[in-house]
Amino acid sequence: MKIAIIGMGVAGISVLREWTKEKEIDPSIELTVFGDENTFGTGTPYQKDNEVLLMNQPSETITIIPENKNDFEEWAQKNQNQENKTSNHYPRQLFGAYLTDRMNDWLLESKAEIIKEKVEMVQMLPNNQLRLTSSSSVKDFDAVHLCIGGLAYKDYYQLINHPNFIVNPFPVEKKLSIIPNGATVGVVGTGLTGIDIFRYTYYNRPDLKVSFFSPSGRFKSIRGKSKAIDYQFFTAENIKSAKEKNNGFIPLETYIEWFKNEVAYQQLSLKNNWKNDQLGSKDMLKEELRDAKEIGAIQNLLHDMSPFLAEIWMALCESDKQVFFDKYYEKWDKLRSSFPAATGKELVTAWEENKISVFDNIIDIVENEQSFEFILKDQKSQHTDYLINAAGTEKNISFKMDRMPLVSQLVNERLLQPETFGGVQISLPSLSAVSQKYGILHTLKVHGELISGIQFGNNSVNIVSESARPAVRDIVQQLKGK
Repeated sequence: MKIAIIGMGVAGISVLREWTKEKEIDPSIELTVFGDENTFGTGTPYQKDNEVLLMNQPSETITIIPENKNDFEEWAQKNQNQENKTSNHYPRQLFGAYLTDRMNDWLLESKAEIIKEKVEMVQMLPNNQLRLTSSSSVKDFDAVHLCIGGLAYKDYYQLINHPNFIVNPFPVEKKLSIIPNGATVGVVGTGLTGIDIFRYTYYNRPDLKVSFFSPSGRFKSIRGKSKAIDYQFFTAENIKSAKEKNNGFIPLETYIEWFKNEVAYQQLSLKNNWKNDQLGSKDMLKEELRDAKEIGAIQNLLHDMSPFLAEIWMALCESDKQVFFDKYYEKWDKLRSSFPAATGKELVTAWEENKISVFDNIIDIVENEQSFEFILKDQKSQHTDYLINAAGTEKNISFKMDRMPLVSQLVNERLLQPETFGGVQISLPSLSAVSQKYGILHTLKVHGELISGIQFGNNSVNIVSESARPAVRDIVQQLKGK
């Protein structure tokens, strides 16, 4: 049995972990791992970068070994100076070092072949094997895991060819080194990538005049303090019962009612959190710093729902999914995608002292030869020398994705099929690709951000890591059943 893993970030390393276990049972399994040399063993989010870039998840909630939820924390205590820890959030590159350490153990144990090259093409052969082509090799496999990590960054304003436009800001330390002292810098986006850029410039480039631009001018929320939630309504039993009553579907209104009931049971208030249209504003961030327990409880209510998210999402009809995106997603995302309180204090302080500027109602960006002009609704336009893209990655998949040639090839040849709500279609929980041409491909597994339109809310290490297990087991059953 010949198995290939494309990409050596969180998903690829998790798949390697599971195949290493399988090889203990069946030594005939042959593993080959492919990956970009710059991010091999870390993935893009956890690659070597500046130490001020922090993890957004507390260290005790994140692991690459599902059986040991404290594995990272235990590893970090042995391998890291605790003075570099901000509250319970470690530098992101430290988690990358942890991933690499665990990966190296499994590579050695599994005797996997290592090819530090990007895969350029995946083709289905008449014998149902999959042929992988990289810059120096052409190899055939019985099954392939596509673990390519984050998708290409959006380029809303078609600025990619401008010399002063940084389309992908990572690694931040390297990318921002091209910006000269004293330059004015515009950051498009106020999400978690924008927070990373703020932290880096706050600590390392105080010479820069940084302005943030987005339609709302509001950031995510600050991570509060709270204990795990003991669910009374979002339970496996309730989900199963509701699906049985509705022919496999659950109306969005049922979920909304469960959420309200959970909030009431936990004796929480939605007034200042879920119902507030100013989440992420300066005033709301200050309020969250003053009262970390209330928002922390709401955040935990959403975070602890993670194990149910994919099933909940797939039980919605398509029209209800669209209603969720139109009506609830922005608040859901701001509360769920939070950042550490220490960063929140620094952000609010810098904002109030005018060390940064934040603008909303962005309409357009006009490129000049060596600068940019931001066109704002009902406000004076703003000019910057450089522009950093923090708008997030492109979720809408098509065969026209020039900056992701492998994805483009797979969609063009119909091995992968775009999903309406982002990424590509798969079957759950096996993560098998759904192909317009070949049907369900049990020997082509797709992981991570590329399947976030189906495996909804899978932007946590734990979810991506744990989902490797059923994917690997499905391949074993399929191939051994032949």
